[in-house]
Amino acid sequence: MEVAEMRQVARAFLRRCRVSKPVAEFVVLTVSELVTNAVIHGEGEVVLQIAVAVDIVRVSVTDHNPVPAVLKEAGRDGESGRGIRLVDAISDAWESNGEETWCEFRDARAAA
Repeated sequence: MEVAEMRQVARAFLRRCRVSKPVAEFVVLTVSELVTNAVIHGEGEVVLQIAVAVDIVRVSVTDHNPVPAVLKEAGRDGESGRGIRLVDAISDAWESNGEETWCEFRDARAAA
């Protein structure tokens, strides 16, 4: 599945789970960044998982590269190096252990 398709699937899933629109937009942005990072730097199959709990949305992207994602300083004219920094800035928490990079967002969904 391509990055654009994963964003579309994520957006539809978040809508069905009634995740607030502002949080959903941040989640979709991180899906794009984490999946792109896995496609460029990862190895093997890229797997996206999104879990929606009572007040947390968790995004997990896995591949088979054992090297963890890290924060980088992108040069002024650099064309890459900003994705994980963006995830760090907009998520409530994130981590990478190599094969998995995840982030979480707090969310207050509308009542049923």
